[in-house]
Amino acid sequence: MTRIDKLLQRANLLITYRQFWRYAFIFWGILAIISYIQSTLVWLLSNAQTMYVSESIQWLINYLLWLGSSPLILYAAYRFPFRLTGSNYSWPRTIIIHVLIASALGLLITVISYALVRPLHAHETGHWMNPKTILLWFFYGYSLSVITYLLVVVGYSIISYTTHYQALKEQNLKYELNNEQLKTQLTSAQLQSLKMQLNPHFLFNTHHAIVSLMLQNDTRKAIDMVTALSDLLRGVLAHQTENFLTLRDELNLTQQYLAIQQIRFQDRLRIEYDIDPATEHCLVPQLILQPLVENAITHGISSLTNDALIRITTRKQEDSIQLTVFDNGVGKSSSDTYRSGRNGSGLGLNNTRLRLAQAFGKAAQFTFDQPSGGNTRVIITFPYQPSLLTNSTHDNLSFAHY
Repeated sequence: MTRIDKLLQRANLLITYRQFWRYAFIFWGILAIISYIQSTLVWLLSNAQTMYVSESIQWLINYLLWLGSSPLILYAAYRFPFRLTGSNYSWPRTIIIHVLIASALGLLITVISYALVRPLHAHETGHWMNPKTILLWFFYGYSLSVITYLLVVVGYSIISYTTHYQALKEQNLKYELNNEQLKTQLTSAQLQSLKMQLNPHFLFNTHHAIVSLMLQNDTRKAIDMVTALSDLLRGVLAHQTENFLTLRDELNLTQQYLAIQQIRFQDRLRIEYDIDPATEHCLVPQLILQPLVENAITHGISSLTNDALIRITTRKQEDSIQLTVFDNGVGKSSSDTYRSGRNGSGLGLNNTRLRLAQAFGKAAQFTFDQPSGGNTRVIITFPYQPSLLTNSTHDNLSFAHY
């Protein structure tokens, strides 16, 4: 890597060595052509008798030297940049520094031009140029040299600032993207953890019911419940890597769970579905309904001898979806106390609260309504998120027909 390559890298210019010299040649070449046309027009209008070749050579040498000084100008611009931001930055000091650098560089180029052109001019005219010509040339092109130099420095400062700003913007977007990815991964891990807490809880209660049937010598029901449990576990395992399902698939899992409970309760338990068709293909957290239904059975209707009712209702409300699980269980007792788990603080309900908060934040709501006269209603509300897939993994009969 050449020194110029290192300088370009340090100056934060995303160009190659060849590109740098190409742009420098174009810039100084355009200025040289404009200057030469200007000098020619001045000579034509002044009625001068002769335009010496040495004058053209002096013009060429002058701009070649400015072209060769491009790396030095770039270093000066990098070392003393015009900062476009910052309240404590002193613009006058930087301008003075660059004016001094431009003056010194202009004087050096003038001296070198004088030294190279002087012999040729003497050969053409027959006499040597006076050393005062150095000052004459220097002051004649002083303003143009300084302004051109400052133009290069300011142009570099703008390009450098823009490049730096874009780099920071891209870096910030990258950090935000990584942060969002980390948040998504963390949310997914936490949702998966909460779901894994739910499965053992559910399995324990179901196995307890199977054992109870076996102790009652009701082998037929126990076998039917084991078979129904196997079907439910097969459905859960089919979606074990998914944190969200369509509501229709979630209702199918809930229906499989209720099939287990109906083996236990038989004609004592009635299940009703009031499903809004517009909600069936929205995304819901997996196993979000099962703990609500299990809570209704375990702590609500389990003590009823007949006419036990569980009703599952869904409604789409503008940009949100509302799920309601109702049971006609004991509700709040006359002594103004709650049965275990009926105050909405059981493992299943707490797990549901946490999963809703983790998945939707403050956009989710959880309501536990238990009037003193009996009955219990659990309502959850969260943002409506339609699934891109409209085909359910189950039969085509909508739950709205139940």
